Amino acid sequence: MSAALASEFQGRLLTPGDEDYDRQRTVWNAMVDRRPAVIAVCSSTRDVVRAVNAARAEGLPLSVRGGGHSVSGHALRDGGLAIDLSGMRRVTVHADRGRVDAEGGCLLADLDRATGPHGLAVPAGTVSETGLGGLALGGGTGWLTRSYGLTCDNIDSCEVVLADGRVVETCSVTRPDLFWALRGGGGNFGVVTRFTLRAHRFGPDMRVAVSLYRPEEAPEALAAYSALAPGLPRTIGWHASLKKRLPPYPFVPADRVGDPGLLLIAMWLGEADDPAATRLRHLTRVGTPYAQEDVVLPFADGVQRLMDAEFPDGRRYYTKETHLRALEPEAVAEITRFWSDMPMDGEIVLLLLGGALRDVPEGESAFSRRGSPWWLQLLLHWQDPRCDRLYAQQAREAVGRLGASRAPGAYLNMRNADEDGDVRTLVEAYGGPGKYARLRAVKALYDPDNVFRTNWNIAPAGPGGRAGDAGDPA
Repeated sequence: MSAALASEFQGRLLTPGDEDYDRQRTVWNAMVDRRPAVIAVCSSTRDVVRAVNAARAEGLPLSVRGGGHSVSGHALRDGGLAIDLSGMRRVTVHADRGRVDAEGGCLLADLDRATGPHGLAVPAGTVSETGLGGLALGGGTGWLTRSYGLTCDNIDSCEVVLADGRVVETCSVTRPDLFWALRGGGGNFGVVTRFTLRAHRFGPDMRVAVSLYRPEEAPEALAAYSALAPGLPRTIGWHASLKKRLPPYPFVPADRVGDPGLLLIAMWLGEADDPAATRLRHLTRVGTPYAQEDVVLPFADGVQRLMDAEFPDGRRYYTKETHLRALEPEAVAEITRFWSDMPMDGEIVLLLLGGALRDVPEGESAFSRRGSPWWLQLLLHWQDPRCDRLYAQQAREAVGRLGASRAPGAYLNMRNADEDGDVRTLVEAYGGPGKYARLRAVKALYDPDNVFRTNWNIAPAGPGGRAGDAGDPA
């Protein structure tokens, strides 16, 4: 670590042996066990600049940690300098303008805590401990997506520290090429130290209608779900969740907690007391549920935190996802078969897409593949490291068996560390060869030396980079 960085840095610099080093290098996914040479816990944009400059001067590979919630573990790199933004979590709400300034280290809980009292919400994810930065730069789906779009669709502007240490602003009129790339291109182009986001009138409560099914009742319920869901207005979100163990949600009967079960969760994406919200009730009657609930829950402190306890720090996480052309009987049979047999914990989620997701034309942001009607997610975890290889293989094979039901597309934020060398699906995640070429051109302009390469890396165009070169593996 340079003396210049140590003397100028206003945050905390941690190296192996320091008291907080091991705590600070621990991330959500216990499969990730990496030891950076330096962890720079930044307190300001100026600290980020100092860290970037020091890493470049000393030849240390850089990584950037927002919330540390990425399954891939790109927040850390062995022997590198980790820019840790956890000291930068300030949120400022401009309620009169419907805008929010959020620093790069914010968690979704920080955002919700600030916006909720103003009756506002920024569309974000589903686990409150997720970092805003990684979520937004990779896309950002959540409960409100059908009505208000992706997190990246709601970015108005960003403050970014570039690879050469410059601090720049970017929006649709200032450096529009960079602004385009940041919305879906991940952390390839710099460190975003401030997001300015659009906030929407929502809350403080959300109306939720839920029906619950035993495993033997799931195929019938999913068939009805697949027939009804595509015709719903964007004011309704409807998700299917096949749980290995039902959690103690407020709408799950106490005697069913811990059992396998299917939840069909319908959400009214408007005012909770809107008379039209009663439309949710008929959705709880599909199939043969053993329990039904129509409840109003706090949004920020309730719905946004429902899943936190199911996905705590310290488990071994693996995710697989795919878009689906249709929820056909053959696909439902494969999904329910894997669910009934899977030896690991977790859930399989079917998300109804559409709505506001399709309002943004494909070419207007780096985020891609907006047209698919369905999205399948396998969110899996376990404790025993001896199971890693087998369980990951089983998850990959389960998705592979869906065959022709799968649609093009891959979601950057759910790629696993074992996919680092898979160039084909990386290019697919970035929208295909055409979009990937455009991203490479932007990368060459803002990070020609590939300083920011500990990510789902985009090789800069030109002599220094070549198509398909994902940089050094993290």
